[in-house]
Amino acid sequence: MEYRGDFEMGSETNSLAKSYTTPWTAKVYDTLPGNPISIGSGFAVGLLIVFFVGRSIFGSDSNATPEELRVAVTQILITAYCATAYAYLLTAARRTTDKLSLAIQDLPDRAAIVDRAGKHSRWVLPLIGAATYLIVGVGVTNATTPEPHNPWYWQDWNYEVFWHRATTVLFVWWIGCFNYVIVVESARLSRMSDNIEALDLLDMHPYQPLIRQGLTNALLVIGLVSVISLLGVESRYWPTLVGFWIGFIVLAWIGLMLPLRAIRKKFRFAKNQELDWCKQSLKASRDALKSGSREGLPIANTLAYRTVIDDLRNWPFDNSTLVRFTLYLLIPLGSWLGGAFVERGLDFILS
Repeated sequence: MEYRGDFEMGSETNSLAKSYTTPWTAKVYDTLPGNPISIGSGFAVGLLIVFFVGRSIFGSDSNATPEELRVAVTQILITAYCATAYAYLLTAARRTTDKLSLAIQDLPDRAAIVDRAGKHSRWVLPLIGAATYLIVGVGVTNATTPEPHNPWYWQDWNYEVFWHRATTVLFVWWIGCFNYVIVVESARLSRMSDNIEALDLLDMHPYQPLIRQGLTNALLVIGLVSVISLLGVESRYWPTLVGFWIGFIVLAWIGLMLPLRAIRKKFRFAKNQELDWCKQSLKASRDALKSGSREGLPIANTLAYRTVIDDLRNWPFDNSTLVRFTLYLLIPLGSWLGGAFVERGLDFILS
């Protein structure tokens, strides 16, 4: 069974395409050897080395508390993860666009659409990052700085607090860009899938790239929740973390579902068409049975087919996808163990 839709995606002009560019974070990760995970791990290790070497030189006489040291190390890990997740998301969006384009016959401006993937206006992302820091970063810094300290009186900062402020700018900037890209790229993939003219309800394989992208989005968001949750070892971060958890779980659900939005509409329409066909076929078979005619499909075959179609989900994924998403939501629980290891390890270093 196939459904043929009438969706069409407007082509992008060359002048519009030229106004978009690959974000600098993705360019750096693309230039360096290795995959984003290995590069991100190296980034984290490099930052930690710089931090501890600098601490031995400039911060040996500081009055830093063990809590400030733990927060500094945790924020370094958050910074490395945010940069890596952001770069990986852009890479995954390009890969998904390329694979999905192969599943769409007669895709207009195929080369331009594939080239556009993972690229954004050169001014939008810096503005998004700056606005996120001014709104979220400044607010969180104010809310989590213990009294009676002024979080912006830099003369009172020790070495660790300097790192707190610097890494907050970086990772909040990347979080803002990450959130923007996950929504924009997911919406763009959804619009792109409007060009799919033939949809087979019994074969979802051509649309697996969209499902994998949704799961990738969700996994990256949940990973971000997990690494930010490492701050939970400090009680002053709890009120802020609750808000982050709620917001990021919603974002994970959006990241999972948004790429599939257009396919879901087509899927639901095709399913309704097939159920209508079954209804008409059953009526014809009933009338043939009453008249004694042998024409028409056997009623048992039509009923069996209707059961198969009726059992299909309106969303084009199976139970395993939902199970994986549910398991992703449990990942942050492991961050508590990670936080405990970080706390014990740093206490050991300081002792």
